[in-house]
Amino acid sequence: MNYKAERHSSYRVDKEGNVELMANFTARITKEIRTVDGIKQSTTLTIIGKQFDPDNKEPNDPNDPEAGGTELPPITIDAEEFTAMSWVLPRWGVQAVIRPGASIKDDLRTFIQLRSTPDIETVYRAIGWQKVNDQTVYIHAGGAVTAKGNDEKVSVALPRELSRYNLLGSIKKTDIAEAIAQQTQLLAVTMPEITWPLLAATLAPLLGPVDFAVHLTGRTGTFKTEVMSLFQSCYGKEMDARHMPASWSSTANALEAQAYYAANAPLVIDDFVPSGTTWQVRGYQTKADAIIRAQGNQAGRARLTDTSNLQTTMYPRGIILSTGEDTPEGQSVRARMLILELSPGDVNTQHLTNSQKKRAMLPTGTAAFIRWIIANKPEITPRVEEERSKHLEIGHSRTPGMLARLIVTAEVWTEYLEERGSLSKQTGAAMRKAARTHILFAGNKQQGYLESTDPTDVFTQAIRHALGAGLAHIRSLNGGVPKKPQMLGWIEENSQGEMPTYKAKGPCMGWIEWNKDEIYIDITTGYPIIKKVAGAEITLTKQTMIKRLKDAGLIVRADEGRQRNTIRIKADNNARTVIVLPASTTLETQEVPE
Repeated sequence: MNYKAERHSSYRVDKEGNVELMANFTARITKEIRTVDGIKQSTTLTIIGKQFDPDNKEPNDPNDPEAGGTELPPITIDAEEFTAMSWVLPRWGVQAVIRPGASIKDDLRTFIQLRSTPDIETVYRAIGWQKVNDQTVYIHAGGAVTAKGNDEKVSVALPRELSRYNLLGSIKKTDIAEAIAQQTQLLAVTMPEITWPLLAATLAPLLGPVDFAVHLTGRTGTFKTEVMSLFQSCYGKEMDARHMPASWSSTANALEAQAYYAANAPLVIDDFVPSGTTWQVRGYQTKADAIIRAQGNQAGRARLTDTSNLQTTMYPRGIILSTGEDTPEGQSVRARMLILELSPGDVNTQHLTNSQKKRAMLPTGTAAFIRWIIANKPEITPRVEEERSKHLEIGHSRTPGMLARLIVTAEVWTEYLEERGSLSKQTGAAMRKAARTHILFAGNKQQGYLESTDPTDVFTQAIRHALGAGLAHIRSLNGGVPKKPQMLGWIEENSQGEMPTYKAKGPCMGWIEWNKDEIYIDITTGYPIIKKVAGAEITLTKQTMIKRLKDAGLIVRADEGRQRNTIRIKADNNARTVIVLPASTTLETQEVPE
């Protein structure tokens, strides 16, 4: 099949020379833009067209086939949309007509492609590592950092919120030396158990994928946002405390997209302060759960398009650095974070002010480190695994890997500084020792945050709170007053005489046998009381919560025959389904009555 354009209409010509009109317009693709984000590539096409103009008596010029005619407005469409040719009517209106007929649209599409010689441009959409002309480069708002400097000719179109990620700066040795000195000075802004983890976390995504986040918490007035902004400014001088790239007030979808496009870079999400109604507070926690869990799992929430096709899953590809007056809830979320806490007076305001004045130098230091990485291609995975094996006893199962990654990143950075002559070997060794010490110190403190959110701890604390606050009580198996009643939700009514009397507070939650060191929590009436007291701190289902208690060794008797973690007992002259907990551990007492 052959094609031709005549009088600004498109025709096909078969083997016998028969001419058939395909459309009353001609079209050409003038620009093909390929947008790359590191995982997926999309293509857009710019198309121009013309139609026959009946008012023009000489619409064609033999020397210029494009002369005359009526110009159609230039349009830009996705390449996928081009294939079906369904874009003509909505873009060019009813006057642009494609004739019906077998394979007309296919032939018209082919004709448009054959007569097009578009300018082809590749645009990079995400911050981070890319291959450009077979060379490894680091994309940022100002172009691409290469082994030799910065290539501003590389086309970059970042989302507006990330446009301040700009590493463009000086490559003079003297300027690089000053920039590195300023990055090193960040370690003195506050306590080293905070600054060393933050600096290592800031640089970690340059060396590979990161599966954890860092959260800096502290009340208003502790300068947490100002401190975090300095580390964020290592990727762009304009990202000060008033221009952070993201905020927890944004929607979860928006934060996921920003974290996706900030690949191989830190993304500070500022101001985690759940407030408002119970629903609004829960929304904050749910949002944090989604973002931090995606960071830890290196996977996002799958979504469908309006045509029921799976969209590209967006998840944090760099590292989330978060600030807030509060800390996200839930053990599984906190296990995916390193939590650092600032108290009033912790920040050295003089060092903070000095670093703020020199903020503009910080990206130059990062760009120099990136050029060194391109040249040396450091492989850190074996080092991280070796380091992780040394700290398996610390915190959650995720904590050793988190600490190992931070320690190795700090080591690689100081080794780089030694190699370029910014540090002596002695100073470099001292800095590596300090980094290890302070990162491990922060990791050991992490255990406290994990314990406070362990659902089994929350469960037993809720039992004690319910009994202590008079919200429920526990009886003896026969339904009477148990031994040590004041510990079990009873108050003494009359202490006169030899036999004091007691009154139960609240509904019955369960029963106790001190001589067996067993407390029986009624699944039907007692569990809902405990769940209500614990509130949002227990989000697990009843079955999962009971299994967690069993895994933690807190269920001391179960129905092994029926493979159930509950048992049936007789209490208050009725059959009850209960979970059996150790009385002394649950009530935190060593005084077990005889």
